[in-house]
Formats: sequence, structure tokens, C-alpha cells
Amino acid sequence: MLYWIIYDITNDRIRSKIVSICKNYGFFRVQKSSFIGELTKNRIEMLAIEIRNLELGNDDCIFIIPTCKSCFSEKDIIGYLDEERIKQKDFVIIQNDA
Repeated sequence: MLYWIIYDITNDRIRSKIVSICKNYGFFRVQKSSFIGELTKNRIEMLAIEIRNLELGNDDCIFIIPTCKSCFSEKDIIGYLDEERIKQKDFVIIQNDA
């Protein structure tokens, strides 16, 4: 399954850790705070566990959004995007419960 990871994180250290986690799982950066990648259900759950173990701030939020390849192929891009950077290889929101 193809997944988007989109985040709004205030702390630079935590944001850097999220970037590292995404890259370690083979995700490609699409914009400053969004990644896309293809993982199995088990691997995306492992990624989510790693992110849940981070100390998120009260206003921090991370979306993990599944997208089928068929739906992704229907995308409409406005502006420039180097699509070669994006390889086509349940909806989860992670945020602090405090």
C-alpha cells in the first residue's frame, strides 16, 4: 500500500527524528513536511510505533494516510513536482493525547 506521512511538528529535534524514520523506511520527501512511500501493513505499523515513542508536543500532529495506487494515479498536481522522486512502489493519526 502507498502511504503519505504528513506532519506539523514544532520541535526541530523531533522533526529531524521523524525525517530520519521516514527515510529509514524508504519514504521519499515530497515537500518539507510530507513523505510518500510503499510499505506492507506490518511495516507501517512498525513505523507508527517508532513515531509514537517520540515525545510529541501538545500541538504536534502526524498523519499516516493510506492511498491505493489507483487513486494516486488520479492525482492532480498544480505547480511543479519532480515525479521521478516519487516511486510507486486505514487512516492513522498520531498526536499527543495530553
